[in-house]
Amino acid sequence: MRTTLLLGVLGAALAACGGTVTGGGANPAGAGPGEPHDVASVRLFDSTGGELTFHMPLFDSVPLRVVVSMYAANGRHLTSVTGGQDMQFTFTPAGLASSTPVTGQPLARDVLTVAPPGTGGTLDVTLHFPADTSTKTFRGFEVLVH
Repeated sequence: MRTTLLLGVLGAALAACGGTVTGGGANPAGAGPGEPHDVASVRLFDSTGGELTFHMPLFDSVPLRVVVSMYAANGRHLTSVTGGQDMQFTFTPAGLASSTPVTGQPLARDVLTVAPPGTGGTLDVTLHFPADTSTKTFRGFEVLVH
């Protein structure tokens, strides 16, 4: 009972922050392509598959490759969307970090900080879908310079 309640509260909190909970890593309908309107949440990973959705540690002058994965409302991993997408990272405060696109990887960016250890803030991920000209922003991913 407590576990179910805790998972429900966690799921609601993640949904509010643009995250998703998929119940033990299940992928309801299997990974595959979708439409821009299917994208309901994103999760963040490093280049080795380590999850960064709940905490993105940055180290002064050490680049971190951040890969964004898109998910439908039912938790299905969307490997692509019709027409592709453009992606932008916005850090708050603005001087917290910067990012550059990764050639050939439209859902990856290299992030670099020169902020002092202990500096914290957030990352917003904005996806623009040329196929239907829509834009979706997922806000408030925690970032901390270590």
